[in-house]
Amino acid sequence: MVEDYTNAFLVSAFVLVFMALFAIWAAWGLLAAGGAGWCADRLLRLGAARAR
Repeated sequence: MVEDYTNAFLVSAFVLVFMALFAIWAAWGLLAAGGAGWCADRLLRLGAARAR
């Protein structure tokens, strides 16, 4: 008789998919936050240069 590992497979597959999606979300979020910070820095520097 063969043991049924369906539940163990489904749980481990869910964990792996969750980790992969979380890594993708973190990478895109980091890029978006860096881009927004860079744009804000450029705008603030431009405003400071015009104020002088």
